[in-house]
Amino acid sequence: MGALVNDLTQSLNSRNNDYLGYWATGQLYKLAKDNGVLHVKIDVLSGELEPYSEHMKNLVDTYRDKLNKQLEARKINNDKISSFILDFDFEQEHDPILHRWVIPGNPYTLSVSITSKLGHIYYGKAGGYCKPHDKNKEHRRSGF
Repeated sequence: MGALVNDLTQSLNSRNNDYLGYWATGQLYKLAKDNGVLHVKIDVLSGELEPYSEHMKNLVDTYRDKLNKQLEARKINNDKISSFILDFDFEQEHDPILHRWVIPGNPYTLSVSITSKLGHIYYGKAGGYCKPHDKNKEHRRSGF
């Protein structure tokens, strides 16, 4: 399960993690800012998104699909997992390990945890730099 958490953490932290053609992390940062907070929590299995957004609600399904594809590739039944939690924290202090490449934006941290039905908790952590989503300054992925 440790490799599963690591792979999901890196995948969700990458610039290829898009939602509706734009980088999902930037959209989550905008969601946080719009709600006056710097934290977004996604409980993937229960479908909860805090703060909630009608526009972003299907992102939870996208992340559930990513989890299920990774489980299937590893031949692990999804009934072995009791929780899959993503915590995005924005405007963090610079951490030289998590925020290795300084690019425009503010440091953020992504924490991932998967809990097995047996109660074992597996953690992953990654980070980078991000600006809140602004469709006027970003290029949308083709196909949308």
